[in-house]
Amino acid sequence: MDLAAEKKVLRRELKQKRKNLLESYRHQADRQILERVKSLELYRQAHRIFCYVSMAEEVDTRLLLEKMLAEGKIVAVPLCREKGVMEARQITSMDQLKPGAYGILEPKEDTEKLDPDRLDLCVIPCVACSLSGVRLGYGGGYYDRFLPETRAKRIILCQEQMLCEKIPAEPMIAPWI
Repeated sequence: MDLAAEKKVLRRELKQKRKNLLESYRHQADRQILERVKSLELYRQAHRIFCYVSMAEEVDTRLLLEKMLAEGKIVAVPLCREKGVMEARQITSMDQLKPGAYGILEPKEDTEKLDPDRLDLCVIPCVACSLSGVRLGYGGGYYDRFLPETRAKRIILCQEQMLCEKIPAEPMIAPWI
């Protein structure tokens, strides 16, 4: 089986597993993740933060987004443009979000676009994550295209029960080659 097919099968299995997690577990895990993020020095020092707006069974980011806004951080969220392409758009209130692509809340068109290279921290979603930090996304390539545009530090939010020993991935190429 090729890598893309292997990831597709694993993604389907893990999405079903995540869907079957108890609501009480998800709620407790999400609160613990939020507390952990807020305690990180990376988070405390970050001024401009790019963070996904959670949907369905993803780690809930609504409280984190509200906390960032209340702390006066510059908060950017994804705005999906065309297939596989997204922009970082600044919000100053959760009221600036509306249903967009795939039913995901996204910023209104009149929000300010932020240069990805000026971000300090990116908070990234996943279907699952390996213990070594390899992310299994949703297969659309949005983050694969966006993340190389920024030098920001990255945090992948993943509930413990969704951690995997290994996630299939392309071999890493050293940046100096």
